[in-house]
Amino acid sequence: MLVIFIRTIFIYVILMLTIRIMGKRQLGELDVSELVITILLSEIATTPITNPDRPILEALVPIATLALLEILTSALILRSPFFKTMLSSKPSVIIAKGIINHKMMKRVRISLEELVSQLRQNGIYDICEVDYAILEENGKMSVIPKNANRQPDKSELKMDCPDNGIMHIVISDGCVNTHGLKLLSKDRAWLEGKLKKVGVPIKDVFCMTVDDSGKMFIQTHNGKQIVKEKSG
Repeated sequence: MLVIFIRTIFIYVILMLTIRIMGKRQLGELDVSELVITILLSEIATTPITNPDRPILEALVPIATLALLEILTSALILRSPFFKTMLSSKPSVIIAKGIINHKMMKRVRISLEELVSQLRQNGIYDICEVDYAILEENGKMSVIPKNANRQPDKSELKMDCPDNGIMHIVISDGCVNTHGLKLLSKDRAWLEGKLKKVGVPIKDVFCMTVDDSGKMFIQTHNGKQIVKEKSG
C-alpha cells in the first residue's frame, strides 16, 4: 500500500511538471491534438500506479516522448505555414454579415438547433441580431451582434458609428495568413502593395490585421505600430 501511495505522488508530480512544460490550457480550450495527448498521458500514468510490479520507467519514457512531440508540434505550427495548415484547424465562419452559411454548417456538422443554442449562450435570442458567428479552433463560438444590437455605444450618443465588421489576421509572426486574406477577398500581391506603402517588409511584421472596412493595424517585431483607417 505504501508503495502505491509513493508511486501515485511521484506520477502526479511528473504529470504536473509535464503539463506545465507543455503549456496546457483549460480543458475547453484544447485542440484535437492536445486533447488526444492529455488522454494518453492519463492512461499511461495509471499503469505504474495500478500495477506495482511494473517499473515507473515504463511510464516516464512515453510521458517524456509525448511531451516532446507536443512541444515540437507546437513549434512547427508557429513557425511553418505548411504545418500550421496541416496540423491546426481554422476558425469557421457560420454567419457572415447576417447571412447563415449553411454549407459551412454542414462541413463542421453543426445543426441549426445547436447554432441557436450557442447564440443563446452568448446572450443573443434573435438570429436577426447577429452580424458574425465564428466557430473557433477550440470549439467555442464567438458571436458579434449587429451595431444596432450591441451594448450602448457611439450610436446612442449620436456620434459617428461606422460599421467596421471584424478584423482578420493577415500576417502572424512574419508568416502570411492566406485564410485571413481569403476572408477579405484579397491576395498576396495586395498585401505586399500595402506593406510597400508603409515601408515594412513581411518578415519584419509580428502582427497585421485588416477589418471589413479596410482599417489596417501593423505591429513590427521591434514594437513599432502603424494604424491606417482605410487601406482600400
